[in-house]
Amino acid sequence: MELSYRGSVNSWECDENNHLNVRFCEQKLWQTLSAGLVGSGLLRADEVDSLVSRTIRQHSRFQNESRLAAPLSGYWGFLQHDEFNVVAELRNDATGEVACSALYQIADFFLDGSIALDPAHSLSHVLPRGIVEDLSFAQLPMSQALARGFRPIGQGIIQADECSGSGQLMLHNYMGRISDSMPHLWSGFEDKAEPDPNEGGAVLEFRKRFYNPLTVSDRYVVISGMIDVAPKVQKFGHLMFNVATEQCCLSAHAVAVRMDLLARKAKSLSLEDQSRLKALCIESL
Repeated sequence: MELSYRGSVNSWECDENNHLNVRFCEQKLWQTLSAGLVGSGLLRADEVDSLVSRTIRQHSRFQNESRLAAPLSGYWGFLQHDEFNVVAELRNDATGEVACSALYQIADFFLDGSIALDPAHSLSHVLPRGIVEDLSFAQLPMSQALARGFRPIGQGIIQADECSGSGQLMLHNYMGRISDSMPHLWSGFEDKAEPDPNEGGAVLEFRKRFYNPLTVSDRYVVISGMIDVAPKVQKFGHLMFNVATEQCCLSAHAVAVRMDLLARKAKSLSLEDQSRLKALCIESL
């Protein structure tokens, strides 16, 4: 894999968990991929915008926290995989650890036979682990998804500064809009009035499938639900709809954990909480 990005974690990129928010993880991964493709001569600078509309799927993994001021380097490469053809990852230069990574399926991207491909076994740390397929609910109209137990957690309007030069919402901003909405989802699961300030949520894996892109001034709705519950991990489903057209723009399948913010590690759910949350899962409803 080739180096194509260097940067660090800024305070305004960190969230309530005091680590790099997932939208900025993905923004830096996109910088890594875009700069790598342009630097390699495989993509002209004026073609970077086209990558947004040509991306069919993205599968992200968040392997290690990136805390304030952590020095990050981004590497990219090609991948031999049934679905994905390019990969990017951020590494923490202070620790040597992989911080996060993303696989992309980009349409109409043909590789010259002389370009070396990384064998999948050398990139096992970035390959899908807890999620191996698109969200099964993605083809449901919003009314049917709501009837199945999905709930509205986010809505708003797409701004120009969130979009590419051609006016399409940048990929990391889909993640950002969902991330901003998650407290509304969790508040529906909590059995206490105030959340525990020493507890947060962290995403381990996030698989997105893009359908109809959101553009400048589009109004959107995010509807979400819990898919499965285990002692340490929970699975979520997210759908984003264009309000005007009622088309599904994005489906996402996520694996997350509750996080002890003092110990900085995943927190196991009690048997009581597991039982309560399983009753609120989409399939149960």
